[in-house]
Amino acid sequence: MRAIDKLKLALGEEIVRDDEEHLVLFSRDSSDHPGNSPLAVIHPRDVSDVIKAVDVLYSEKIPITPRGSGTSLSGGSVPTPNGVVISFDRMNRIKDIDTENLLVVVEPGVITGELIHKVREYNLFYPPDPASLESCTIGGNVAENAGGPRAFKYGTTKHYVLELEVVIKNGQVVRFGKRTKKWVVGYDIPMLITGSEGTLGLITEITLRLIPKPPKTYTLLAAFPDEVKAGISVSKLITKSLFPSSVELVDHKCINAVGDIIAPFLPEGTGAFLLVEFDGFGYEFEKQVEIAYDIFERNGVIDVFVAEDESTRERLWSARRKVLPSLESMGKLIRHEDVVVPRNRIPDLIIATEKIEKGFGLPITNFGHAADGNIHVNILYDKGQEDIMRKVVDRVMDEVISIGGTCAGEHGIGLLKKKHLRKELPPLSIEIQRNIKKIFDPENLFNPDKIF
Repeated sequence: MRAIDKLKLALGEEIVRDDEEHLVLFSRDSSDHPGNSPLAVIHPRDVSDVIKAVDVLYSEKIPITPRGSGTSLSGGSVPTPNGVVISFDRMNRIKDIDTENLLVVVEPGVITGELIHKVREYNLFYPPDPASLESCTIGGNVAENAGGPRAFKYGTTKHYVLELEVVIKNGQVVRFGKRTKKWVVGYDIPMLITGSEGTLGLITEITLRLIPKPPKTYTLLAAFPDEVKAGISVSKLITKSLFPSSVELVDHKCINAVGDIIAPFLPEGTGAFLLVEFDGFGYEFEKQVEIAYDIFERNGVIDVFVAEDESTRERLWSARRKVLPSLESMGKLIRHEDVVVPRNRIPDLIIATEKIEKGFGLPITNFGHAADGNIHVNILYDKGQEDIMRKVVDRVMDEVISIGGTCAGEHGIGLLKKKHLRKELPPLSIEIQRNIKKIFDPENLFNPDKIF
C-alpha cells in the first residue's frame, strides 16, 4: 500500500488531500521561490492527527513541511519535492487565557492578529506584531521567531514562549518548558525550537506569556528630506536612552508605492519618514516625547505629524503595513531580504544599497524596524533578471556582514538564504546545529532542505 493511501486510511480523505487543485494551492509561499508540488496536504484537527501522520510519514521516510498560512518570505514553507505538507489551518483554537498568571494557550493555527485582539478584551497585551499579523499564524511566528515594529521595546516571539508541545521523530510527543515566569531545569529547549523553522519537529500547542496592556499610546510621524537623516535620528533616539515601542523607517520609493494612503500626512519634500510610537504613562512617558521632538529638529526634520486619536493612529499603521503589498502590486517580482545592522550603521546600509542600485540597475527599497537595526531590503526585478537579482543580493549581504550585521532578522533562512548562512556562521557552529537536528530528526525528514 502506498504511503498516501496509508495516510487516508489512518486519517480519512477529508484530512488527507491529494487532488491537483489542492496541491497547486499549497506548492509555494509568499516568497519569490517558484514552489514545488507536494504529494499530499494533511489538515490535522488535533495533536492525535499529527501523531498519526508523522508515524506514517516517518516510517515511509517521506519529507514533512509544516505550514501556517504561507506568509514566509524566505521559502520556509515551500514543500520539499516528493514530500507532504502538514497545514495547521484547522488547529486554530485559543484554548485558555489565564488572567491570573498572565499566559495564553493556543494551537499553532491561531491567527496572530486574532490573538492580539482577543487578549485585549482582558486588558492584556501580546506585543509581537509582524506586518502580516492579520494573516500569519502563531505557529509560523514561533517557527521563524517573528518580531515586528514593537520588538525594540518588547522583544520578539522567543521572549514570550513559555512551553511547547512538539511532535518529533516517529510520532513521539514531548513537552518542553514550563508555564512559570522562571524556569532553569535543564536546557532551554523552547528557545531552541523557536526560530528552528520546523526542522526539529511539529509544534502542536504553544503557551505564551502576556503582559498588562499599556495605558497610554502616543504616535507620531516625522518627515525627513532623505533616508540618511532619518537613519541618523534613529541612532540619536537610542543614544539619548529613549525607549519607544516602535520606530519604523520608510524610504521614498516605499512612500511612492503607498501613494494616496500616506500622502495626507506628509509635507512637500518628504524623502523618508519615521513612524514612532511611545507607550506608557506619567511624567517619564511625556518627557521622552519631548526629547524625541528635539532630536528630530536637530537632524533636519521637515515636520512632525501627531495622531490625535485612535482612528488616525490606525490609518498611519495601516499605511505602514501596506508598504509591502503596495510594492508587490507594482508589477515587479520582488526578492524580500531581511537584514539587521548595528543601529548607528543604518545610514551606511542605505548609502550602500543606493550604490548597489546604481551599479546593477535594479530598484532597491528600504523599510523596517529601525530601532532594532532591522531593515527590509527589497530588490525589484523583471522575469529574466534573476541572475542580476542574485548578484545584487550577494552584494547586499556582503555589505551587511562587513558592517557587523546579520543576514536574517525575522524572516528566517528557509530556502533562499542558505548560502548567506555559510558566510555568516563558522563551520563548527553549523556542524553543532546539524548534530542537534539529528537528535530530534535522525532521518532528516522535518523541513529537510531548509536552513542548512
